[in-house]
Amino acid sequence: MSFTLGNPIAVATNFIRSNPAVPIYKGEADPSNLFGVIYHIEIGYTENNKDKIKQYIIIDFKEYNLSSESKEELINIAKSYCESKNISDSDELEITLLDNEEVENFLEKVFNNMKVIRGLISEKH
Repeated sequence: MSFTLGNPIAVATNFIRSNPAVPIYKGEADPSNLFGVIYHIEIGYTENNKDKIKQYIIIDFKEYNLSSESKEELINIAKSYCESKNISDSDELEITLLDNEEVENFLEKVFNNMKVIRGLISEKH
């Protein structure tokens, strides 16, 4: 197989916003019962001269070998989070499970870079 690099494609991103992470507990809401975290990222962009927002709900959890029922329960918890934030279930919403260590490491790097960039932008002169 041979790969070829294509021509650049213009991407108009108006903003990227990381909302506060929301803990998921197994049982009572106690730090010792922390099971996972919901990350909510918003990406603003322009399409056909209209401003749009893509919502990413990413569920990070401790155990990679969950049953399909447990995964479905986590998805339902994320959906209830969306309802509480008035995020409609449209094509602008993507809910996904972080069930792979490589993806988790990548996402952690993205969040760390966002923190650095935010610090540089908001630094008072």
